[in-house]
Amino acid sequence: MNKLLDSDFEILDKCPWDNSPAETAKFLYQDDMGCDVVRCPECGIVYAKRRLNGNGLPKYWGDYLSRVHMHDPEAVKKRIKMYEIDYEFSHLYVPMGRVLDVGCGNGSFLDVYKKQGYETFGVEYGKEAATTAEKRHRVRYGVFDEMDFGEEKFDLIIFRGVLQYIPNPKLYLEKAVHLLKSDGGHLFITAQPNMDALAFRLFGKFFTEPVTGADFIGFTEPALTAYLDKIRLRKIGERYFYIETPYADENADLLKMAKAIQYRNEGKNIDFSAPSYWGNMMTLMYKKI
Repeated sequence: MNKLLDSDFEILDKCPWDNSPAETAKFLYQDDMGCDVVRCPECGIVYAKRRLNGNGLPKYWGDYLSRVHMHDPEAVKKRIKMYEIDYEFSHLYVPMGRVLDVGCGNGSFLDVYKKQGYETFGVEYGKEAATTAEKRHRVRYGVFDEMDFGEEKFDLIIFRGVLQYIPNPKLYLEKAVHLLKSDGGHLFITAQPNMDALAFRLFGKFFTEPVTGADFIGFTEPALTAYLDKIRLRKIGERYFYIETPYADENADLLKMAKAIQYRNEGKNIDFSAPSYWGNMMTLMYKKI
C-alpha cells in the first residue's frame, strides 16, 4: 500500500447514518491514523469523524487481499471455518438459488455456496481480489450502488463484514433491496462488528474489530433493523456466534474480560486487545416483504 497522506482523508461534519451534527457526538478514542472515533447520541452508531476519502480508498484496498486478508495462513484457516458456520445459518433460510456476495474478496465465501449448487455472483472494490474471484465466479469490479444490473434479481444478497467499510451504507442497502426477488428475497448480514457488545464498550480501540478511519462505521442491531424495516426488509433471524467459532477460548476469554472490567473499575486504561467474545459479531437475516 502506498503511504497515506492528509489529502487521502476527509472530515465529517455529520453522522453518516442519520445526519446528526458531528459536534454533538461523544468522543470515544483516536485510532492509529489520528482519526477521532465517536458515538452518535441519536442513532447509537459509532463512526470515524476523519476517514479515508476517494483518494485514500483505492490506495488502501488495492492490495488488501495479499497485504492483509491472505497474509496469515492460520487466520485464513479460521476464516474458512467461519464461512462454513455462516453458510449453514443462511442455508436454513435460502436452501438454493442465485446468491450475490457484495464485497466478495477473493471469492472464498462464494466457493462454499457454489459447491452446494447455488449460482454465484460477486461484487468487489479491491482490484486484486476481484481479479482472483472472477476466475471462479461471475464478479463485477467497482462500487456496488453505482452498478447497473439490468433486470437481474437474486434470492440471497450477502454483506459479510462489509458495511463498516462503506462511506454511504444506506445506498448499498437500498440497492440490495432493489436487486432482491420480491418472492423470497433475503439479505444476509454477518461477521458484522457489534457496537453494543460488552467487549467494545470495555476495550474501544482495542476491540477485535474496532472502528477506524478505514473501518468507517460501527453498527448496532437496533439501528440496522429500524432502517431496514423502513425499506421493506423484515428481520427473521439473528445469531451471535461464539463458542462454536474457531476463535473462542472460553476460559482465557473470560479471564481477559474480567481483567478489563477490573481495570475499568479501578480507573486504569485498558491497553491490551479484546478477546473474541459473545456478542462481538452480529449475524442477521432479513426477508423482503
